[in-house]
Amino acid sequence: MKKMRVPLLLFAGFLPAFADGLEARFTGQNATPNLTGTSWQLLKFEGGDGKTLSSVDQTKYSVAFAADGRVSVRIDCNRGTGTWKSAGANQLVFGPLALTRAACPAAPLTDRLTKDWSFVRSYVIKDDHLFLALMADAGTYEFVPSAAQTTKSPVSFKGPIKYDCTQAARGSETLTVTFYQTAPGMVLVERGTQARPAFQVPAADGAKYEGQDLMFWDARGEAQVNWSGAELKCRPR
Repeated sequence: MKKMRVPLLLFAGFLPAFADGLEARFTGQNATPNLTGTSWQLLKFEGGDGKTLSSVDQTKYSVAFAADGRVSVRIDCNRGTGTWKSAGANQLVFGPLALTRAACPAAPLTDRLTKDWSFVRSYVIKDDHLFLALMADAGTYEFVPSAAQTTKSPVSFKGPIKYDCTQAARGSETLTVTFYQTAPGMVLVERGTQARPAFQVPAADGAKYEGQDLMFWDARGEAQVNWSGAELKCRPR
């Protein structure tokens, strides 16, 4: 069996007030464009200390912004999905990112990007290049347009699907679930403002997924969910 990594779940924080600082670094930029429908490949990272990490193969590091608020990414040999939101001019925040778990060769840029994902706070497009700035002036990622501008996800998926769920003595609630055709299969379960990934494991019946503080078992038109110890019984709409 191929050696697998522990799934990565990265959370974005609050938007800071320094988006204007990024704009000041680039003079003559275009009016803030909409990221919807664009896709990009990583050119390089420049740290706040001036040191750079360049992408030898730009196709191994990519990001695509879809109109439904989803973002599709490739980080080296892993692919994944998450959410994105721009609340105002030059503001950008990423939601949870779920990645496949292939064991990629060690690479400084791979390690850096996965760690920095949740710290992106703002963006600028200048001369057809996309610049993503980290909080506290920690650095900037520079991207170039993909050879084919498309938001088609590199990972096939089904959903999002709404599940109506009940919990003993707690009433009803709704989960939003998206299934990804990765290897192994992956599911992203959204509950309220939280989202958690889980990966498919062997099961006697149906499809069972396990992740950190999450178990999702879909079989025979019903789903059993364990979310941080809370047991839910769910049915798709």
